[in-house]
Amino acid sequence: METAVAYKKPVARKGISKYNQNSILNADPTELILKLYDLGIVSVRKGDLKKAQQVFVELIAALNFDYQQEALGFFRLYRYCQECLYKGNTEEPLEILRDLRETWAQAFNLT
Repeated sequence: METAVAYKKPVARKGISKYNQNSILNADPTELILKLYDLGIVSVRKGDLKKAQQVFVELIAALNFDYQQEALGFFRLYRYCQECLYKGNTEEPLEILRDLRETWAQAFNLT
C-alpha cells in the first residue's frame, strides 16, 4: 500500500509530474482555463506571487479578441489583479479568481 511518504521519493514525484503533464496536454481549452484558475488560487494562497502573475499572463494570452467586448472586460480584470499582486494585495485577486473559477466550472459543467 502506498502512503503519502511515497510521494516524496523522486520516482513518485516524477510519476506525478508525468500525470500532470499528460492531464494538461489532453485537456480541452475549457479545462485548461479551469486549471489556470486553480493554479492561480493555490499560488496566491501560498504567497507565490511570481507564479500567480504568470497565471494572469497566460489567462490574458488565452483571450479571444474576436469577441472584443467580452475579451476586453476580462483583460481589464486580469490586469487589475496583476496590479493588486504587484502592490502586495492578495485578497482581491484571490476573491476574483475564486469567483471566476466557480462561474467557469458551472458554465461548462466542470464541477
